Amino acid sequence: MTMIEAIEAVLKANDPDGEPGYLGEFTLAGRLLSRGQIAVCGLDGGDHYTFDDVADGLHEVYLAYDWDDERGATVCAVALVAGATTAQALVEASWEEASDDVNQLSEDASAIYSSTPDNLAIGAALHRSAGFTQAEDPVAHAVAEFEAQQEAGSRTPLLDVVVDPASGANALVFPTCDFTASSILVGRDDNGTGVGIFWSNFDG
Repeated sequence: MTMIEAIEAVLKANDPDGEPGYLGEFTLAGRLLSRGQIAVCGLDGGDHYTFDDVADGLHEVYLAYDWDDERGATVCAVALVAGATTAQALVEASWEEASDDVNQLSEDASAIYSSTPDNLAIGAALHRSAGFTQAEDPVAHAVAEFEAQQEAGSRTPLLDVVVDPASGANALVFPTCDFTASSILVGRDDNGTGVGIFWSNFDG
C-alpha cells in the first residue's frame, strides 16, 4: 500500500457517508518543517485551529488537487503525515474528529504552516518573507505565481516559503476556493503519538 492509498483509505473510513470527502487526486506536495503548532488557513482567512498533536520535525504534506478548465487547479483536501510514519501505521492508527466548521480558507490561496515570527498571521508572515516582500498583496502575489506555474504546464501549483528564518520553518501555499475545512482528523498510534492530521470536506 502506498502512502496516498493509505490516506484515501483513512478519509473514506472516517467519512459518515463512506465517501472520501474530497475531489481530485492526492500528490506529495512537499515537506513541512514544523516548529510548534500546525494550522491550515487562508492567506486572508480568519478563524482557524492550531494542532500540537504531531511532534516538531519534518513531515510530508499531501494535497488533493482538483482541476477546473476555467479556474485551473484548486486544493480540496490536505494531509500531513508525521515524519517516519509508514502507510501501514497510518491505516492502523486511531483517528478522531478534532473539530468541525473551522479553519477558514481563502478565495484564492491558503497555506499549511506552523511557526511564524511574533505569532503573525500567515498572510502577514508571508509579506515579510523572501519573494513576497515587494508584493503589495500576498494573495495576489501567490495567485500570479500559481498562474505562471500553470502556464508552464503544472497542474499542481505550489509555493514553498520559509516564514521563520530563525528556525527554518516553512509554509506550503496552494490554490483554494473560499471554503472551510469542516472535517479535521487527528491520528494517533497505540502509544498516543500523533501520526498525522487530515483536513477535508471543504464546504462553502
